[in-house]
Amino acid sequence: MKRTGFLSFAQKLVLGSLLLVVACNAPIEGEEETGEFDPESQLDSETQELESQETPGEFDSEDGALESDSMFAGPCADGTTEQTFSNGMVGCAGKVTWDQRATLCGSDYRPATANEWSTQHHGVAPTHDYWTHDNLKYSGSSTSCSVSTTTGTSCPANMPMRVCTPAGNDPEGNTCNWRNCGYGTTTPNRYFGGCVGNPTAGTVCVPKIAPNGCADGSAEQVFTGGLVGCAGKATWANRALLCAPGYRLATAAEWVNLRGYTAPTHHYWTRDNLKYSGTASACSVSTTSGSSCSAGNSMGVCRGAGVDAEGNNCNWGNCGYGAPTPNQYFGGCASTSGALCLPTSGCADGTTEQVFSDNLVGCAGKVTWDNRATLCAPGWTVSTASNWTTRPGARAPTHNYWTNDNLRYSGSASACSVSTTTGTSCGNTPMRVCTTTGNDSEGNACNWRNCGYGTTTPNQYFGGCAGNTTAGTLCRR
Repeated sequence: MKRTGFLSFAQKLVLGSLLLVVACNAPIEGEEETGEFDPESQLDSETQELESQETPGEFDSEDGALESDSMFAGPCADGTTEQTFSNGMVGCAGKVTWDQRATLCGSDYRPATANEWSTQHHGVAPTHDYWTHDNLKYSGSSTSCSVSTTTGTSCPANMPMRVCTPAGNDPEGNTCNWRNCGYGTTTPNRYFGGCVGNPTAGTVCVPKIAPNGCADGSAEQVFTGGLVGCAGKATWANRALLCAPGYRLATAAEWVNLRGYTAPTHHYWTRDNLKYSGTASACSVSTTSGSSCSAGNSMGVCRGAGVDAEGNNCNWGNCGYGAPTPNQYFGGCASTSGALCLPTSGCADGTTEQVFSDNLVGCAGKVTWDNRATLCAPGWTVSTASNWTTRPGARAPTHNYWTNDNLRYSGSASACSVSTTTGTSCGNTPMRVCTTTGNDSEGNACNWRNCGYGTTTPNQYFGGCAGNTTAGTLCRR
């Protein structure tokens, strides 16, 4: 930070008092340190509303496919990359203040969110101290700590918690008083730390633009919602390396929701370490119940029992998800496979609460309509109401979401519709997409709900209006 002059002795006393107030019990240097057939049995070495008034509100109670990573500008602005993690995430060493964190990223890269770091470093320890995009707060003590974007104690301005080396120091002269903190919880260790008196760091950077989804530049299958199948022969531990920069591993549930009617043509890992139940001819997988495959192996998505073109083997095939039927093409246990990859979150905070089809995601939050776009990640825009109504699958929302349209309402609370052109205006609290009960876990509410689009039926889950000032956002790429 540029120095503009010296402080008088009195100014130093005032500043010191303020720092003591801010930093009491903060991460300050010198504080406490800181009988049925088993799918593995053929494997030798393979190892898994309230209707009231007629006005809602007066209620009684980017981007074509890229051939390769070489088409991106360098990940780090200075042309060197100190660490490479999965999904194109890199560590760019440097010694800058948090407000300058983006200057260390290349022109096609941006600072990673704390969540992106937590989910994409895969246990690899940082060798330099790095800023994330988020103004992170801290909780706990130096020996049992966690960071969060929403809860805990704030660090001094422009000095949030960040990613730190296990020792706290790095070759650039950056330091962290606290270190080895978790994300949201104290364990597992996500290498967060820092705070008071630690003004500089490098930056963790991720791509702004996503290529075609697979690290080798070819996507063997393209499903809905941006889901792609990347053929390969990767171990369970290395499965994320098959996804290109800007993509992440899909969960088993995302596969079920986004595959449509398409069957897999290769064997693919999901993000989940799936368990199996049943027999080879009537089987299911689950993330929580059943038998685990042996270490290093998991159930996954399979083209069927047997070997695929890459030489990956699934003993069981055609298993359901949670129940034997319908067939969701799960199988295994396998030791190697390809991977199912999805574009990295369309939400600015790095998390995606719902993934719909046609590159549409639901980003939970509690913002006013004029701030709706702030919940969408770079390269993603606020979805129109029409995009929502034409999504394949027509799944119900689990959070309340703004669209990009200033929607009007017609009808009554029990038989309503919305439109961009006709009906009564709600002003700056337009109708939006609502849960079936009208409430969500972020504290957003909708007086009217279960309204149609243009007509009262079918139900397109619209609602809200007067007195309902906040929601999350539907974002589309």
